[in-house]
Amino acid sequence: MTTLLQLLLGLSLGCTGAGGFVAHVESTCLLDDDGTAQDFKYCISFNKDLLTCWDPQQKAMAPCEFGVLNPLATYISTYLNAQENLLQRLSEGLQNCTTRTQPFWGSLTQRTRPPSVQVAKATPFNTRESVMLACYVWGFYPADVTITWRKNGQLVPPHGSAHKVAQPNGDWTYQTLSYLATTPSFGDTYICVVEHIGAPEPILQYWTPGLSPEQTVKVSVSVATLGLGLIIFSLGLLSWRRAGSSGYTVLPGSNFPEGNICVGLFAYWSSGRGEVCRVSVRFS
Repeated sequence: MTTLLQLLLGLSLGCTGAGGFVAHVESTCLLDDDGTAQDFKYCISFNKDLLTCWDPQQKAMAPCEFGVLNPLATYISTYLNAQENLLQRLSEGLQNCTTRTQPFWGSLTQRTRPPSVQVAKATPFNTRESVMLACYVWGFYPADVTITWRKNGQLVPPHGSAHKVAQPNGDWTYQTLSYLATTPSFGDTYICVVEHIGAPEPILQYWTPGLSPEQTVKVSVSVATLGLGLIIFSLGLLSWRRAGSSGYTVLPGSNFPEGNICVGLFAYWSSGRGEVCRVSVRFS
C-alpha cells in the first residue's frame, strides 16, 4: 500500500499543481439480517475521484473512472493486478466478511433500543385541513416500528402513506415520522401510538389543540388591558387614601367644625345678620 501511495503521489504531481492530496481506500461488506455476507466491495479514490474497484466477476481490479483520469485509473489497476497477495485477499473478501463480523454481529444486531417520540405541529401540505401534526420517532433499533394515530380514542388514518421506511441515523439507530392532517375542535385529544420491540408497551404521545393565533392575540390584549386597569385603580386608590389622611384640623371655636366653608358663607348671606363668619382652619 505504501508503494501505491507513492505511485499516486508521483503521478498526481506530474499532472496537477495542487499542494494537498488525499488517497482513500474503502472496503465494504453488505450483510443480510443473519450476518451472512451478500456483497464485498473494495475501491480506491484519490482526491474524491473514484479510480479503481474490485470486480468479483473478473477477479481483478478494474478502472471505474472513464473521464480525464481514466489513464491514471487504468495504470493503477494494472499495477494492483500484478500484486498476487492483494488479489488473493480480495478474492476471499466475501468469505472474510462473514468470518470477521460474526464475533460482534450478535451484540450489534440482537440488541434493542426503544424510540423517543414527540408530537408537534407542522406546516400543512397536500390537504385542506387546518392543522398538520407530525409524530417524530427516532433513536430506535431495530428498524421495524409501527405508528398509528388516535383521535378521542378512535383510530384515524395518517396523512399520506401509512407505511414509511425508517431511515438510518448512521449510529446503528433509525428515525421516521408520521403525519396527520386534521381540523381540531376544542376538547379534542390526539395520540400518536408507537409500537416497537424495544419498548415493553406502546409509547403514547398526546397532543391537544390550544388557542388559535387570533384567539391568542385577543386573550393577550385582554389580559394586558385588565392588568393595566388594575394598576391604575390601585394607584388611584392609594392616592385617595393619602389625600384623606392629610386633611385639615378644626381649631377650637370654629363655626364650621365640618370644614364646609361654602355652606357657612351661604348661611351667612342668607341670614342677613351681618355678622362676620368666623372660620378657623389649620391645614396639616
